[in-house]
Amino acid sequence: MNDFDQRWQVLARKAGRMLDEKLPDLPLGFATRVLAHSREAPAESWEDLLGALSLRAVLVTTCLCLVSAGFAFSQWYEFRMERPTLERSMTSELPLPWP
Repeated sequence: MNDFDQRWQVLARKAGRMLDEKLPDLPLGFATRVLAHSREAPAESWEDLLGALSLRAVLVTTCLCLVSAGFAFSQWYEFRMERPTLERSMTSELPLPWP
C-alpha cells in the first residue's frame, strides 16, 4: 500500500470508533418526520426556475449586446485627425480658377 492508502485506513478506523462512542441516540420517529417533511415540500416548478434565472439572462444578454456593439463600432469607426477634403465630383462641378 502507498502512503495515502495507509493514512486513509488509519483515519477510517478512527472515524469508525468515534461514531460508536459519541453518536447520540435519535429521538423516536425522527426518520419518519424527516421523510414526511421532505415529501411536504413542493417541487420547484418551471415558473420558479424561469423567474429566478430571467433577470440574469437579461443582464447577460445586455452585456453581450453592448460588448458586440462596441466591437463593431471600433471596427467601423476610424480615429484620425486630418483636414476634411472635398470630393473630386464636387470640385469638378465648381468653376474654380485653378486647373
